[in-house]
Amino acid sequence: MPASITLFGITVALGFELLVLFAVVFLAGIIRGFAGFGSAMITVPALAMLYGPAQAVVIEVLIEIPISIGLFRATVKDADKKIVIPMLSMFVLFVPIGALFLKVVDAELMKIIISVLVLVMVAIIGLQDRLIIFVSRTGSLVAGATSGIAQGMTGMSGPIYATVLLARGDSATVTRANILALTAGIISISVVSYIAVGIMTIETLIYATIATPSILLGTWVGSVLFKRLSHCNLRIVILIFLAVIAVATLTQTITDAVGNQGF
Repeated sequence: MPASITLFGITVALGFELLVLFAVVFLAGIIRGFAGFGSAMITVPALAMLYGPAQAVVIEVLIEIPISIGLFRATVKDADKKIVIPMLSMFVLFVPIGALFLKVVDAELMKIIISVLVLVMVAIIGLQDRLIIFVSRTGSLVAGATSGIAQGMTGMSGPIYATVLLARGDSATVTRANILALTAGIISISVVSYIAVGIMTIETLIYATIATPSILLGTWVGSVLFKRLSHCNLRIVILIFLAVIAVATLTQTITDAVGNQGF
């Protein structure tokens, strides 16, 4: 019988599944620390295979809290409230809708949606410079609504609102502050939304707490690697890696679904 511990009445197995959790989150942290994006695009599809989509999304959101708080406190003074507040208002309206979809949509279908959305996010990031040309400076409300639903459903939304903010042509300092302020805001709104719809459980909190040191360590390792390898353009390599993960999890989910149907 595998070893286990009991926390707050919840039994957590200390076996292979937990090692996978640590490894996935640590790798996601490295990508986040090195590239500044991509952690959710690793953790959500991978952890959905272990714990189901709802727990995977909630775990991802929770482990992002320490990182986001630190960055938010350092940059909030530079954020443009005229753009941040309206987008936050859209998050308040639409993140709960996405969270409700996450709760009611069939788990296998949600796994497919998550994997497909990872591929969409990879495309948005890869084509960001070209997309910026076509993004209206007044498109922030639409981006806020779209980001809100995507965040609530899958925990992934950054590339959508980041593209719109980059299109505004603000200084790098203001743009970064706006992105970090919105990231902190959407994470906070997500937590409240998941509690409200009933998918935030004690078990999820325990797994997120256990995994948080892994993403913090991974983020630190990634930042160290960035300082040493910043002369290398690894962006395309990272995007390909994220796409491969999405395709692999999508293929596995479809294969499992077909197998369950007895085909």
